[in-house]
Formats: sequence, structure tokens, C-alpha cells
Amino acid sequence: MGTAIAQVVALNGYKVRLWNHSGDLEPLKQIKEKQENANYLPGVKLSKNIIPEHSIEQTVLKADIIFISVPSVFIAAVAKQAAPHLSGREVCVDVSKGLDEKSLSLTTDILKSILPKNKIAIISGPAVAKQMVVDGFTAMNVASLDAGAIRMVKKVMENKNLNLIPTTDIVGVEAAGSFKNVYAIAVGMCDGLCMSTNTKAILFVTALQEMSLLIKKMGGRAETVYGLAGLGDLIGTGMAHSSRNRRFGEFLAKGLSLEKATAEVGQVVEGVVAVKVLNSLAKKYKLKTPFANMVYKIICGKISSKTGLEKFLKNF
Repeated sequence: MGTAIAQVVALNGYKVRLWNHSGDLEPLKQIKEKQENANYLPGVKLSKNIIPEHSIEQTVLKADIIFISVPSVFIAAVAKQAAPHLSGREVCVDVSKGLDEKSLSLTTDILKSILPKNKIAIISGPAVAKQMVVDGFTAMNVASLDAGAIRMVKKVMENKNLNLIPTTDIVGVEAAGSFKNVYAIAVGMCDGLCMSTNTKAILFVTALQEMSLLIKKMGGRAETVYGLAGLGDLIGTGMAHSSRNRRFGEFLAKGLSLEKATAEVGQVVEGVVAVKVLNSLAKKYKLKTPFANMVYKIICGKISSKTGLEKFLKNF
């Protein structure tokens, strides 16, 4: 997603410095030599406005907006790396969307604690990376408590093919953007088991019900769950063939273990951590989330995808 956002902003006429962690420098090399990120955005000719950087210091130097698009488990480490080089005037945009497994804190709250002087925003919605840069229209939510931050993000990102809908519901946007990955895994299980669209429809409805109950307890708004960051993103992630979480669920349904399914996907599967967080929050707020609990048991290898889904649907 990071390269896709860089492409959108660059095509809007802005210079974009793009950094990746030292353990995965191949994409930066590919972009410099071929103007393509073959690993994460194959087949897309990238704008010359995108400048690959090996130094995080050089990447954030004199930046007005910083998009942080890393797996949510790494967001604290990356923010700490960047912090000494920031002035505090930059708008930091959380693209990661998630919660910390131990503290159950939102990634936006983690960013605020590390970067207290910076304005924080988050974007989330149905935006499959490659489709966002090569296909039709995309719309997402942009959430912040600072109206100026929202205006800046909209200014650099919006164009005839991309629209950002503003909201102040940071909790709803972030939690929905994270939890939808859990239920997208289950949709992938349906694909792996060749279940019908009728069955998938049941799962979508149940997912929204569980997400809404939990997000309201967390202080978010129910309407956010039924908007772009919730329902929209769940449909996009659950139905897109390129979706990591959907494909992960498909591999689980075919009998692969957690480790082997993750290896087949070849990238971080956000739903694995998200389902642990979701279940912990359900216990904290004393809510029943049988759908998410079923996904958790399947991922942990306690039951098979077929057994779990059949039992769940029997009790629907």
C-alpha cells in the first residue's frame, strides 16, 4: 500500500521520498533502476516524482506529510526511528491501522505517544493497492481531530479517481480497518471450501454486527462500521483475489498450518494479530463474538476451517 499511495501523490504533482526498512531493500533498488516495485506493485510504471531513499532521516527531512505504511506491529519502531528527525510540524498519516497486541492500544494512540507534537490522521477504506492506481474510482475515510490535517491529506491525495471522506471518528475508522481483516480471512476460508455466495453474505452480516458492538464499546460510532472504513473495506478485502487476508484464509481451508499459509502469502497477514486483539477486547468488554472466536480457533489449529464454519453456520 505504501508504494500505491506514493504513486497517487506523485501523479498529483508532488515529490515523494519513499523509504523501506533495511531488511527489505530490493523494492527500493527496483524503483531506482526500473521505476517499478515488482515485489509489491508489479506491472505499474511508477512516477519519476518517487525518489527511493535508504535513510529514514533523508526521507522525512523537510517533509510536510509523512505516510506510515508498515505492518502495525512495526509502527512503534518506525515512529521511534523517525522521531529524532521531525520538527513537530509534520502531519503523520497512519496507513497501518491496527492495535497493539499487548496494550490493546490503537496505532494512532501509539503514534501520539511517540510524536506528541505532530498532527495525526488516518486513512482507511476499500482500497486494494493495485486497483487504486490503475483502475476506476476509489473512496476512503480520512480521520483526524485536526481539520487542518484532514485538509492537507485531501490536498495531496485527491484527484478525479480518488476521494477522501472526512470524519473525526478515529476509533471507528482504525478499529474497523483492523478488524475487517479477521473476517476477510473467514471469507477466504469460504473460497477454499467452495462455499456459496449465500454463505458469504451471512458472514458479512455477522461480521458487521460483531464489529459494531465492539467498536461502540471502544468509543467509536456504529455508522462508521457501515461506511467505507467498515463495510466497504470488508467487501474490498474479502472479495479481492489479491487480498493477503483472503488468500491466507483460502490456504487454511486447504489444510495448511498457520506457518505454511503465511509462507504461501509471502507477506505479513494483519488479520492474525487482529483476531487475537479482537478476542482480548471482547473479553475486556464482556461481549460475545462467536464468529471472531471461531476464526481464532481455526488459526490456532484447534479446529479445521470446515468444522469451524459448519458448526458456526449450524448455530446461526
